[in-house]
Amino acid sequence: MRALYLSATSLCLSCVPLFAAEKSWTHDGDFGISLSSGNSDTLRYSLGLDSSYEFELCELRNEFDAIYGEDEGVKSHESITNTFTASRDFRNSPWYAAISNDFLYDPMAGIDYRDGTNLLLGYHFIDNERFKFRVEVGPGVIFEKRDGDSSSYAAFKAAQYFSWQINEGTRLFQSLKMTGELGDFSNSIYTAEAGVESALYGPWSVRLAAKSIHYGETDSKSDDQLIILGLGYSFDPDGKGIKNLNSKHKNKGFDSDNWIITGLIGGSYASGNTNSKSLATGILAKRKTEFAETSLGLSANFSQTEGETTAQTAGLDAHSQYSFDKPWFAGVRLDVDHDDLADLDYRIALTPYLGRYLFENDKDFASLEIGPSVVYEKQEDETDTYFAPYISFKADKHFTEDTRLFARVSWRGEAKDPSNYILTSKIGLDHALNHSVSLKAVLTDTYDNTPAEGRDSNDILFITGLEFKL
Repeated sequence: MRALYLSATSLCLSCVPLFAAEKSWTHDGDFGISLSSGNSDTLRYSLGLDSSYEFELCELRNEFDAIYGEDEGVKSHESITNTFTASRDFRNSPWYAAISNDFLYDPMAGIDYRDGTNLLLGYHFIDNERFKFRVEVGPGVIFEKRDGDSSSYAAFKAAQYFSWQINEGTRLFQSLKMTGELGDFSNSIYTAEAGVESALYGPWSVRLAAKSIHYGETDSKSDDQLIILGLGYSFDPDGKGIKNLNSKHKNKGFDSDNWIITGLIGGSYASGNTNSKSLATGILAKRKTEFAETSLGLSANFSQTEGETTAQTAGLDAHSQYSFDKPWFAGVRLDVDHDDLADLDYRIALTPYLGRYLFENDKDFASLEIGPSVVYEKQEDETDTYFAPYISFKADKHFTEDTRLFARVSWRGEAKDPSNYILTSKIGLDHALNHSVSLKAVLTDTYDNTPAEGRDSNDILFITGLEFKL
């Protein structure tokens, strides 16, 4: 009953800002997600909501965070944290007083609940438009159920916060918190966090953060580390009050004399009570003139949980084409794929094709390609060679100068056996942060109508990451 009461109290406090009628409340949320489904099944997401309300010398602030992850149906992450703080500055003084309530739910670390209330005295060492640095400390009480045992004890909290507004749209933040039992520092939890947040467009932002937690005495592992990449959103009508970054990607335009090379990297990392890591990388070299286009792309995806590989793929995509009579064009492409969990050692497809632009302007296009493929593959230790028709649809749409939505759908089936085919669908969004860095999110679905024995036909993969101009 005590656990239910404490949980309800903390969650109610987290909801107070959402139902407040005052216009001065500000709300900022962030979320991140990655998933794969099929021959590998993983899910990881993070959700956060920060709310604040300032009046005269007082401030109310609530910070809510939730993290959840699964690998092959087994939980790899599960935690909820909520901190509610009411503070008041002393007039014409850097000192302030506060009361805070901290709630933690982390069953992977053996914590069913940990709820602490503290009276705090704080000091603003630096407090201006660009730099903020403050420290606070004070006594309190903690109620918790940990490793199956319930207890309550006199406690303390000490915390340090720092932020640096690097430029109009980019902020660096860092914090260090410690809560524990008075007289027994071994029964303490230390949380360190650092990251960077950059404005995207309007109310959107991108956030990269690393967090480390030390749980002190516990029957579980005493340390957790986590890296999260996610999107942020401001619920205020005026967004974050920051103009869009000057991220026109001007230097990324194609011209007739230069190859443009970009790299993509995304992933996550956790160690301690759960051990998992994932990495998605890619590199693309492209050269485009008025009539010709040449492209070479390499990609790889790897993930591992508790020492067991849950995804391991690699691919190559190369093509060269020439517009001989616009909107018509012709070309040849080479596709190479490897999927360890699908028992696909390799699949090599060479395809001459004929294409037509259904729509094209300076930025946007939609096209259709068709041609015969020669496919050579090795799956389940058996090799096979066959002819296969190839059909592909491609489209790009720019919503703004910096934001692009793209889609690719391709089908390749064996000529003698139409039931043996591969259908690949891809949809993605990229947004330029500046002339050399973009945020990218890609959802890919590969459907193999004749998968290896014991494998799924569908493989779904969602990746968020950063793309760099090299």
